[in-house]
Amino acid sequence: MNAAIIGATGLIGADVLLGLLADERYQQVMVLGRRLPQLAEGTHGIDKLSFIQCQLEDIPSLSIPIDIDHAFCCLGTTIKQAGSQENFIKVDHTAVIDFAKLIAQNKSLNQSPNQSQAGVKLFVVTALGANEKSNVFYNRVKGQVQLDLSLIPLSKLYIFQPSLLLGHRAHQRTLEDIGQKFFAIASGVFIGPLAKYKPITGKLVADNMLAIAIQDKELVSDTSLESKAVRIIDNKQMHRLVN
Repeated sequence: MNAAIIGATGLIGADVLLGLLADERYQQVMVLGRRLPQLAEGTHGIDKLSFIQCQLEDIPSLSIPIDIDHAFCCLGTTIKQAGSQENFIKVDHTAVIDFAKLIAQNKSLNQSPNQSQAGVKLFVVTALGANEKSNVFYNRVKGQVQLDLSLIPLSKLYIFQPSLLLGHRAHQRTLEDIGQKFFAIASGVFIGPLAKYKPITGKLVADNMLAIAIQDKELVSDTSLESKAVRIIDNKQMHRLVN
């Protein structure tokens, strides 16, 4: 199989990339982004990594020279980092949709007439509380991208909805840093009805994505998007999926 990933330098994407490179079932791993991920010398599987340097607005005009079976979208920012709601939408909605369309189009262009029309599987990170009808801007954008992704012709769409992400980021997020310290102390309270809000490490989200992609696990919930091709993996499920 071949894989493509965007957002490979982020908290979740960095671990997804390492997992893809390490797994022998992937022959080639295509990375899209502004900068090449910094990998340690001798990283297992680094020889099968290919890189397409691009800005997010370039995605619709790109072409991918190999047939992609699994695509991973780990894009995500904050309004503070983006600078405005408009710029936030460009990253967390527009670029995500453009990537999904690029991958879907790539599959149809590169598939030979003798191949089954299996399509591509897309694994994407949104957020707990994503809902296109939400009054909260962040949740509304995440919900809208889920809805719009479900309309793209994909073999399967897997949506991962983490709560507060724990782990070291290249870019400091002050509120998240404070939240991480608080929740590390108070983690024992996330039981029963509160379990779905339990903070989760970026590594565990990545492990879930890889477990479903590589091991073909199907321990996922039904979707509210009314499509058998769409699966939602919520925060509570991710805490137990790979244990």
